[in-house]
Amino acid sequence: MIKINKKKLREFRFQTIIEIVLLIFLLLSFVPILLTLFLSTKTNWEIYNDFFGMPKKIIWSNYILGFDYLSGNMFNTLMMIAVAVIGVLVISTMSGFVFGTKKFLGKDFLYMAILVLMMVPGSLSLAANYNLIIEYGMLNTRWAVIFPWIAGGSVMGTILCRNAIEALPSDLFEAAKMEGCGDLLMLRYVGVPLIKPILSTVAIMKVVDYYNDYIWPMMVIESNDKQLVTVVLKVFTSTNASSGMGIVYAGYIIASIPLLILFCFTSRLYMEGLTAGAIKG
Repeated sequence: MIKINKKKLREFRFQTIIEIVLLIFLLLSFVPILLTLFLSTKTNWEIYNDFFGMPKKIIWSNYILGFDYLSGNMFNTLMMIAVAVIGVLVISTMSGFVFGTKKFLGKDFLYMAILVLMMVPGSLSLAANYNLIIEYGMLNTRWAVIFPWIAGGSVMGTILCRNAIEALPSDLFEAAKMEGCGDLLMLRYVGVPLIKPILSTVAIMKVVDYYNDYIWPMMVIESNDKQLVTVVLKVFTSTNASSGMGIVYAGYIIASIPLLILFCFTSRLYMEGLTAGAIKG
């Protein structure tokens, strides 16, 4: 006779129930995505009269029209994000190296000031930042979005890079210094290679944040050709709400493709960065 441990049996049943519930919630989370896919291939009549039904005929032209309208703004958005993320990584790495390896007067105070910046909601600084943009004559330019992105994103990046570099053995930097390396060479050949997971995490977080930004670009950019895709989608929806909702849903799918690609190719790097930060922190 095989003896069954009742306690283990109860734990197994409980774990099975939890997994089934989580699987149900996982499947439900895909419902909006699948529904959007179905709606993007329907005619306007089918959307308003048979919302949850399968499309009788797939209308691929919705995607062609949506891509024609959004492609320019998507390219513009990705270009601005690339410049901003590079700026964030450069500033975060250099400032994190300084805070993590150097000793100077006021170091702890400056670092605490950076931590305080993280506690201030971004909405409280919108008016002040807007006035600065007007004062410097950058209104309705791409730099009006890029510079605030770099300034705001470098706060979190500096903290993560500082913690990662500070956790590295100091002997590595001492050995590099004995070999004649200056600060920039130490950062390039010792610091950066060892904190690549953290840098990858910062880059991925900032790409997602910037791609989803809406309020600030809407405030400082007026020209449609310079505008971000998130803001253009709002105008796109308003323009086609009554005549072509299928095109609108196709636009939503097209606009989400860059983030889906980012998730597919960088999710492992993102998790490695989080794990490294958790272990070193």
